[in-house]
Amino acid sequence: MKLTFPVILVLGLLSGLTPLAIDAYLPSIPSIAKDLNTDIGLVQMTLSMYLIVFAVLQLFFGPISDAIGRRKVVLSGLSLFFLGSIICALAQNYNMLISGRAIQAIGGAAVAVSIPALVKDKMSANQFAKAMSMVMLTMSLAPLAAPIIGGAILVFLNWHYIFVFLAIVSSLGAILFMRTIPETLHKDKRKRLSLINALSNYYTLLKKPAVIGYIGAGSLHFAGMMCFITGSSYVYIELYDIKASQFGFVFALNVLGMVTATFINSRLVEKVGVDRLTKYAVCVLLAASAGLFILSFFDHPPLISIIACCIFFMGTMGILGGGFMAGAMRNAGNHNGSVAALAGSFRFSAGALSGVAVSLFHTGTAAPMLLIMALCGTLAFITYQFVHHKFEPTHNKH
Repeated sequence: MKLTFPVILVLGLLSGLTPLAIDAYLPSIPSIAKDLNTDIGLVQMTLSMYLIVFAVLQLFFGPISDAIGRRKVVLSGLSLFFLGSIICALAQNYNMLISGRAIQAIGGAAVAVSIPALVKDKMSANQFAKAMSMVMLTMSLAPLAAPIIGGAILVFLNWHYIFVFLAIVSSLGAILFMRTIPETLHKDKRKRLSLINALSNYYTLLKKPAVIGYIGAGSLHFAGMMCFITGSSYVYIELYDIKASQFGFVFALNVLGMVTATFINSRLVEKVGVDRLTKYAVCVLLAASAGLFILSFFDHPPLISIIACCIFFMGTMGILGGGFMAGAMRNAGNHNGSVAALAGSFRFSAGALSGVAVSLFHTGTAAPMLLIMALCGTLAFITYQFVHHKFEPTHNKH
C-alpha cells in the first residue's frame, strides 16, 4: 500500500469518525434533553457511554483484526456505526438514544483500532510515522470542527439530523475504503483467534516496557490535548471575553500549529528519521508545558501567552502522534492490531480522565486547565526520555 493522497484522505476520514461522533452532537444536548423529556445529565451520560464502550472494545477488536484481517473488521465496524447512527436519528426516547450510542461506539472501536495496524502492516517505521502524523492530525482536527458542524445543522434542522450526518459520513467512508484500501494482513501472518491468545498478546505487550512507555507518552500528550478542548471555551470566552463567534478563529490557531508540524513531519521524517524528529518535538512540548506551568501562577495571565503556549503544545501532536506510535509498534513484534488496540484504549481513557479532572478542579480561573496540560506534557516528556534511553540504546546512537 503506497502512501498516496487518496489513501491518506480515506485513513483520515475513518480516524475522524469517532471524534465526530463524540463532539458533533454536543451543541444539541439541551435540545435533546428537552425533546426527549429527560434530564440533561442523562443525555450527557450518552457521551460517557460512548467513551467507555469505545475504550474497552478496542481491546477485543485488536486481536480480532490480527486473526481475520483488517478489511473485515473495518467494514463491520462501519456497518455497526451506520446502524447506531440510524437508531440515534430515529430515537424517540432516552433508552433508544443511549442504545444507539453504544452500537456506534462498538463500530467506532473496530474502525479506530484497525487503522494504525493496517498502516504498519505495509510500511517502514519512517513511512508509518509520516502516515500516522497525518491521521492523528485528522483525529485532532475533528473535535474542533465537530461542534461547529453540529451547531450549523441545528440552525437549519433538528438534532436528529446530526446523526443522519454521521450515518452519511460512515457510508461515504465505507465506499471510499472499499475502493482505495486493500487487505494488508496476509493469511500467513494472521494469528489464531482465541481468548487465551488475545490475553497472551496483551500480557506479552504489557511486559514490554518500551511498548507501554511509548503508549503512555502518547496517552499523556493526548490527555493534555483533551484537557485543552474541554477547558478552553471557558477560559477564552468567560475569562477573556472572547465572543463565541470569534472563539473558532482563536481555536484555529492550534489547528494551524498542527498542520505546520504535520507538514514538517511529512517533508523531513524519511530524510531525518522518526526518532530524531520525535526527540526535537518532545523538547518543544516540554518548553510549552513549562510555559503553561508558569502562567498558572498568575491570577490573570496575558491571553497572548496562553495562546502561544497552547499552539506549541497542540502543534507537536502533528509529529508526536505518529512518532510515539511508531516507537510502540517497533517494539511490539508482530502484534500490530493488539498494540493499536492497547494504545487506543489507553489514549481515550486518559483523555476522558483529563476532561473530568478539569471539571472537578474548576476554580473559576485558567489555572486548572494550564496546570493539567503542563503536568501531562511534562510527564509525556519524562516517559519518552526514560523509555528511549533505557530500552532503545541502539536508536540513541543515530
